[in-house]
Amino acid sequence: MDYVSYNGEISKKIQMPLDQGFLYGYGVFETINVAQGQPVFFEDHMERLKQSALVMSLKLTSHPEQIWTDCLKVIAKNEMERGGLRVTLSKGLTADNLLITARENHYDRQMFEQGVKICTSDAVRNETSRLVSIKSNNYLENLLILNEAKTRGFCEAIFYNTQGYLAEGCMTNLFLIKNGTVYTPARDCGLLAGIIRNRVIGLLKANHIAIEEGHYTGDQLRAADEVFITNSLMEIMPVKQVDKQCYGIGPETLTARIDGLFKQTWGQS
Repeated sequence: MDYVSYNGEISKKIQMPLDQGFLYGYGVFETINVAQGQPVFFEDHMERLKQSALVMSLKLTSHPEQIWTDCLKVIAKNEMERGGLRVTLSKGLTADNLLITARENHYDRQMFEQGVKICTSDAVRNETSRLVSIKSNNYLENLLILNEAKTRGFCEAIFYNTQGYLAEGCMTNLFLIKNGTVYTPARDCGLLAGIIRNRVIGLLKANHIAIEEGHYTGDQLRAADEVFITNSLMEIMPVKQVDKQCYGIGPETLTARIDGLFKQTWGQS
């Protein structure tokens, strides 16, 4: 993925602005799924980017229509049919900078069918942090813990908050299923409310599948019948193991039904 857009200009050279976003992580970003050559849930991402920018006192001067056009240019130049875009707004010296980059999407249906292994982290998520509810460039802690999890054979790590309740993963939101009811940590547990998380909650309500947002413990996680995680690139991913605890996966599970409803409703792949 060679081509990027920097403040509306397409270039094959990677642009690295020496601004406060680069020097101090002063910025926000969105990771947008690309399916069939089109950005997915673009309006949702732009709304969250706008809200995150307000929290960080950043100025998003580009109109969403212009960002959409720039995204399509990056997709076309990189000949992307499937993948991901990162839209980054960073603090500049005179004006804030908008960088759009492209990447591959390594999540596929084989991973969905096999399920993934995740672990819980000893690190604690601070639910009172100003940054916890926005997608800021300050991702180093997440990346360090994620890399540690990967060296142990897991693909994701889940945080508890300071009160001992489940919060979120390094790059995902968490869902538990018990006796036909879906549970997910509430926003005040210390998490970034993902685009797919919010879509799934709405989907479950629309299809009369019981869904609760609340405060859940490790015991409730271990007692779950099924577990799945979500983010924009993986969408819905079944979890077959958390630490040493195994869970049900397969076409007869509620997770598979939810995934089917998701594909039926929005047609992503």
